[in-house]
Amino acid sequence: MREQTAFRARQTKLLHMLKPGSIALIPAGSLATRSNDTEFPFRQDSQFKYLLGLEEHDALLVLSNLDGKMRTILFCQEKNALAELWSGKRIGVERAKELFNADEAYPHANWKEKLAELLVGHKSLYMDFFSHDTFFTQVKSLLYQLSLTKKRKEPSPSEFVNLAPLLGRLRLIKDSNEIEFMKRAAEITNRAHRGAMALAKAGKNEKDINAAMEYLFQRDGGGNAYESIVAGGENALVLHYIENDCALRDGDLILIDAGAQFNLYASDVSRTFPVSGKFSKEQRELYQLVLDAQKSCIQMVGPGKTLGEIHAEAGKVLLQGLIELGILTGTLEEHQKDDSLKRYYPHGTSHWLGLDVHDNGPYRDSKGEEIGLAPGMVLTVEPGLYFQLDDDTVPSKYKGIGIRIEDDILVTEKGYENLTAAIPKEIKEVEEACASEVTLFC
Repeated sequence: MREQTAFRARQTKLLHMLKPGSIALIPAGSLATRSNDTEFPFRQDSQFKYLLGLEEHDALLVLSNLDGKMRTILFCQEKNALAELWSGKRIGVERAKELFNADEAYPHANWKEKLAELLVGHKSLYMDFFSHDTFFTQVKSLLYQLSLTKKRKEPSPSEFVNLAPLLGRLRLIKDSNEIEFMKRAAEITNRAHRGAMALAKAGKNEKDINAAMEYLFQRDGGGNAYESIVAGGENALVLHYIENDCALRDGDLILIDAGAQFNLYASDVSRTFPVSGKFSKEQRELYQLVLDAQKSCIQMVGPGKTLGEIHAEAGKVLLQGLIELGILTGTLEEHQKDDSLKRYYPHGTSHWLGLDVHDNGPYRDSKGEEIGLAPGMVLTVEPGLYFQLDDDTVPSKYKGIGIRIEDDILVTEKGYENLTAAIPKEIKEVEEACASEVTLFC
């Protein structure tokens, strides 16, 4: 019931953002064919999920703001004994109307005919024009047919507005339900990362660790929020390495970027640790530098700060450390000016997190200014260093090392809360976790 109240509140917020005389269309996700007559597991569209908890494909949410009246109209699959025999239970139109507190509900099989009626009288149409291509084409066809009806006195939409930015602004600030789900995802991710640290040993394969983490995600009520990165040794130099099929070697580090989802809300965490269970001197030096940068960035998080300022702080700490280690020469100011760090740190420090691992939300306002952090926002903080094997600017003792440390940070009224703080990252904690034992099947 609490979650249904949250869905209704989000719909109402969106309706108030629409111009009077507007209608908004939000389609559910579609089944994706794997091969022939088999499909990939269904994953609900994030925009639809944000506004409605229906976990079915072939559904459509319509929001109408017309003549001072705001309505929620739902299209979903009808009950069908044969279809349910093969593919599982459906909620059905009547139950969906009641469960999701819709003003009206209709069979999805008739959505085109009914939507043609609903569009009449509205001047503006809101929808995401850059996704759901088939649905967009069908809606354009309906609008074209309406335009041919010369005798109709009521208008049909003649203004078209991209809905995605409005939903992005709403999704940027998480409500209490969303924060609760993200905390659950973080708890599941904590257990999986601790399990990985205990399991990783020389001779094991990256896929062994990947499989164990996926099992732990699912055992504890979640699933993968994204394709996991389990990168031993120089594989960590590939930022989005997902092959996860090489043997782990003593003396190497292993970088794991993996997060669970709970009720589709994502966790996104990176940890780097030694396969042997103990950091070498060189690994320790670089790891501590990345950790110092990450902790300094996290300390900055709070209302009014920007992601750009956080990224600049990461760069400052990393550059100063590289100078002190003798990897770079010259002054901090010189390297800040010529962007030297990009050679070793080619990605950003933060992104939004929520229903999507790279969550839908604006980074700049209508004037092009960076959006300041506000309570309820969730972001990652993930500095890293990557020293390529063929990089002649790097001393040989550091070549082939890739390190990233990432946590999920909730902005609060007074600063921040680290949702993933329980996952070991201090050197002593990491080595202790590597020396621990884990029981998978329990």
